[in-house]
Amino acid sequence: MPQFVFLGYFFTMNLVIDIGNTVTKLAVFSSEEICFNKNYDSLTIVDIQELMNKFNIVNSIISEVKSFDSQVEELLAQHTKLIKLTPELKFPFKNLYRTPQTLGKDRYALVAAASGLNNNVLIIDAGTCVTYDFLDEHKNYYGGAISPGLNMRLKALNQFTGKLPEIEMNEQEQPQLIGDSTENSIKSGVFNGLKQELQGVINQYLQQYKNLKIVLTGGNIERFDLEPKNRIFADKFFVLKGLNKILKLNAKD
Repeated sequence: MPQFVFLGYFFTMNLVIDIGNTVTKLAVFSSEEICFNKNYDSLTIVDIQELMNKFNIVNSIISEVKSFDSQVEELLAQHTKLIKLTPELKFPFKNLYRTPQTLGKDRYALVAAASGLNNNVLIIDAGTCVTYDFLDEHKNYYGGAISPGLNMRLKALNQFTGKLPEIEMNEQEQPQLIGDSTENSIKSGVFNGLKQELQGVINQYLQQYKNLKIVLTGGNIERFDLEPKNRIFADKFFVLKGLNKILKLNAKD
């Protein structure tokens, strides 16, 4: 098997794959450090072969919410210790969610990553959907909330009305409060409505829990300027870090 060499040492590495609704995110970890990361529209066996030629990948984990190329799984199963994320795995937190079988795999990973923080933690992932997850300082996971993401809200206004157009927003857009056209009114309503939701949920948690940290992740989270800044930090790799933590915990078996 190919080796990754650094300063004369050989390192074993973990491959983490998160197959989401719109994009597949991948990272190679050496212990806790990300050595490589890339997003794919569709992950193929060629992509995996290229990584295995470059890195000494010993363990791997796949979290998926949709089907993917079965050859990818077969290759990883042949050449690495492959773990597929399921509720039956070991996790670095106590799961008090009433229906663990229905809990999204990305949410398992987010909470696993948060378990490394010695605080009450609210994790907000703003992607296709917006998820809110709460882990207390004793590493008890209770659940949270799910709501439509930014693009889902834009599409819903078009699909559930007779005349409103389907609008797209680029990543840099910051709509004004007062929309001066139907298009800008939709952008204002969706963007500012979601911003107020995010801020409102944060404020509710701050009222109920002391020693609270808020972690923001997901493709749309950098759009929003939220308070209090001294309690909030953004980490676009939080799901991948959580998957790596779950992999390390279960690869020992």
